[in-house]
Amino acid sequence: MRGSTLWLLAVAFTLALPLSGAQAAGGVEEGKAGIAQSNAKWEAGVKAGDAAAIAALYTTDALILPPGEATVQGRAGAEKFFGGMLKAGVKSVTLNTENVERAGDYAIETGTVSLTVQPEGKEAQKSTAKYVVVWKHQKDGSWQLHRDIWNENPHSKS
Repeated sequence: MRGSTLWLLAVAFTLALPLSGAQAAGGVEEGKAGIAQSNAKWEAGVKAGDAAAIAALYTTDALILPPGEATVQGRAGAEKFFGGMLKAGVKSVTLNTENVERAGDYAIETGTVSLTVQPEGKEAQKSTAKYVVVWKHQKDGSWQLHRDIWNENPHSKS
């Protein structure tokens, strides 16, 4: 009897493995969908010139690591930083997710971003960069940026 119980447990475990993989894949897909929604809000915040809307997409203890700048901490820091970015002439941002991996309440996104920058009285310039964002899943189901780092691609200004 003991042998048949062990055999049944082994079969049940073997059958459950593909199901756990499917659940994990569904978790990644759910993460991708939530990240896409938040990225669309980020782009809309830039278009509207609304630094507060952009900052609201970050966790309260977010860290933003811009190239050549000091680390920016929290939402208040994010609002100030992105307000400066908007005042410097950033007019549009297009985020392109290339990969998302998920581990529990966190997801890691890698991608590229295209920016249009047009300081007042000057010609518009385009720039591209690559980025890594660590997202944190919230109790309300949304995803917020928790860690954000990027750097410009070489020769990307036009």
